[in-house]
Amino acid sequence: MRLSLRPSPLPGQTWADWRAQAPRLVLGALLLTAGLSLSGSALDRAWCLALQQSLGGWPTTWSLLTWSALGICSLLLVTCLSDGEPRRVASLLVAMVLGGLVVHVIKRSLQVDRPLAVFGPDHPVFHVMGEHLRKGSMPSGHTTTAFTVAGLMTLSLRDAARSGGMLPTQLQRFVSAAAWTGWWLLAGLQGLSRVVVGAHWPSDVLAGAGLGLILAPLVWQLGVTRRLALGLTRTAVRPWVAGALPVLAVLLCLLDLGTPLPAAWCVAVVGLGLLGAWRWCRVLPGARAANPFS
Repeated sequence: MRLSLRPSPLPGQTWADWRAQAPRLVLGALLLTAGLSLSGSALDRAWCLALQQSLGGWPTTWSLLTWSALGICSLLLVTCLSDGEPRRVASLLVAMVLGGLVVHVIKRSLQVDRPLAVFGPDHPVFHVMGEHLRKGSMPSGHTTTAFTVAGLMTLSLRDAARSGGMLPTQLQRFVSAAAWTGWWLLAGLQGLSRVVVGAHWPSDVLAGAGLGLILAPLVWQLGVTRRLALGLTRTAVRPWVAGALPVLAVLLCLLDLGTPLPAAWCVAVVGLGLLGAWRWCRVLPGARAANPFS
């Protein structure tokens, strides 16, 4: 009998699953390295000012994009869309804990000044929309969240397509491609918004995107994520998730980030929370409840 020194993968995982994540992990590592290398350089400052000057004409749009990358907003959106796919929610919760720790360790270790601390409030080109932050620039936590969400949602789409759980053939490919493009485009715009609103350097955004690309496939494959997802399918747990969604929506509307949220957006956010609550209150069909990863 041949013995193997390689540890066995967790239930539901294969080594092919891990190998399939290699391109994302490599790209994430490259972006993280590029961000760290660019940090503090003259090129980083020049790009920051150039982006602000060329894209600063839509303050409301950029403020809403940066607001949408908040962890609480991302959690609300993903949970409302995932009543039948609890693995997404479990993965994001695990990623928020792990990613939050990594981001804050890097911030405290590097202590990079934000653009406002370098350019000052009276700079002819540089301006701030929202909170006036001066410390803890590298990396961008908002961008880390945005790319983690995009990574998790596209991984979920990939698995659904492989299992035949989506729409038939041509329509399936179109919907899947549109969703992939939409999630990555949204993440890119959310990251870009952090520079335009004056909160981060371009290097911070590159590093945050890299961290998100690394986090998403890692937490997607973790055994603890799968066990947490299984717990979210329990009949006794789902009403608690449902009840939390409107509360999250109201808290999100009450957050003071220096730029008031338009009333129409508050209505939409609360409506999303109520819709999510209704969806999570429904009883899952037996097959999906028994196997949330199908």
